[in-house]
Amino acid sequence: MNWFGKPYGAPYEADCAHVATPVGVACGWCDEAIAAGDDGLVIPHLGTDRLVSERPWHYACQLRSVVGGVRHQLRQCSCCGLGAGLPPDPEGLTRRQAADAAASLWALNIRKGDLWSR
Repeated sequence: MNWFGKPYGAPYEADCAHVATPVGVACGWCDEAIAAGDDGLVIPHLGTDRLVSERPWHYACQLRSVVGGVRHQLRQCSCCGLGAGLPPDPEGLTRRQAADAAASLWALNIRKGDLWSR
């Protein structure tokens, strides 16, 4: 794994190489092209052909793939068993917008110190 863009102070930054931003390459989550100024990770993927390729992910897209969508974090999606059975991401958002919203909510909850306390 490598990373691109500005540093956040994450532990992987010390262990992984900082690489040039892969401008124009589609994100592994949202399929939007990585743009100059974007931050993220380059992650190895095992394809159906059993070959490994490296794909860039926007930082928010990678985080959303781990912490879940907004409704998942709020325990309102079907996988939590407590919610209204809604999809993990709000309707009307692109995958990139949903990832940005999920990453923002995650960061807010970390700052507030009440992560998963609901």
